[in-house]
Amino acid sequence: MSNQKYDLLLCGGGVIGLSIALQCARKGWSVIVVDSGDMGKGASWAGAGILPAGATLTALDPIEQLRALSHQLHAEWSTILKHETGIDNEYRNSGGIYLARTNAERATLAGNQLWWNEHGIQFECWDGQEIARNISTLKDLATDSPNLRAWHVPADCTLRNPRHLQALTQACLQFGVTLVEKTPIDRFHSERDCILAAISGNQRFSADRYCITNGAWASQLLPELGIDTGILPVRGQMVLFKLDHPPFSQVIHDGHRYLVPREDGHILAGSCEEEVGFDPTTTDTMIQDLKDWAYRLCPMLTPSQVLRSWAGLRPGSFDTYPYLGTLHPFQNGFLASGHFRHGLHWSTATALLMQQWMAGEPTEIDLKPFCIQRGQTLGNQLTNHGTT
Repeated sequence: MSNQKYDLLLCGGGVIGLSIALQCARKGWSVIVVDSGDMGKGASWAGAGILPAGATLTALDPIEQLRALSHQLHAEWSTILKHETGIDNEYRNSGGIYLARTNAERATLAGNQLWWNEHGIQFECWDGQEIARNISTLKDLATDSPNLRAWHVPADCTLRNPRHLQALTQACLQFGVTLVEKTPIDRFHSERDCILAAISGNQRFSADRYCITNGAWASQLLPELGIDTGILPVRGQMVLFKLDHPPFSQVIHDGHRYLVPREDGHILAGSCEEEVGFDPTTTDTMIQDLKDWAYRLCPMLTPSQVLRSWAGLRPGSFDTYPYLGTLHPFQNGFLASGHFRHGLHWSTATALLMQQWMAGEPTEIDLKPFCIQRGQTLGNQLTNHGTT
């Protein structure tokens, strides 16, 4: 294995790494993905699978362009993955409900109306009676909170993270991608502006291109190349309930928390944002807080229905933009990380854009705002960015 030279080596087998691997393999590249654990078992697996609606009108903001492209591609990817692998990732046009109880929350969501209008995203505003009529689960809440309002966004979608990662892994194997698990990349062998090998213990992996896609752990690997982006781990905690049938079909958002239904009766409750370093454990206090909130929002949930809880580490960035592009000054080194809460949602566009960038092709959207050196003039890096 270590004697073969690949077109692309990806350091990290989460949803970003596997999606880029599949996109490039479809183009005929020889690809290897090396992960320190099991494929797709990190933050990608731990998330809720919420896909907020993307712009249907031309967006000027780079993040909105990325979101819109990803949202469009998810439907295509899900159909193709199911056809190729037989695995249903449960991509569904579920719709989303955004609750507002206080004046401040109502003002925030009224501001969202401007954003939705600007980007051509359909929505409806419901009063308490309409909430009770449309979402029976929230009838008691609407009765007890006369000032409750809700915004319904029909184009919000969901998918089931573990199923999606299973489908990506299977599709990668079918397209000849080499998957190497439980093999942490420790360092790189480089000369001047070229990376020559990725090294794990006494194993050496060679490729024409190297792309770091290991999420929050990129912050531990990038210093080996003399690069510091400020990527940091942000912990989120989740609780899983199991009912006989889903009591509602839409994702219900209440501030920064949410309930996500699955078709088989599972309900996900999340989440939180905690800067605690690389600690992926749950805490009794936060898990109980999430349970209590879920019980209040959906009274049919009970302690006996709790199946399990877990935590994941999201890769945060200092300005909320992900890093997509070249690891300057290394012309054959690349980075795709820092997606924070949006890795699953933005994975499809990230895969397409990184494949185009690494091939030296025009990209669907401008990647300058996502480059590793924010706000700097990178000269030839931005015009002669591919390794051919």
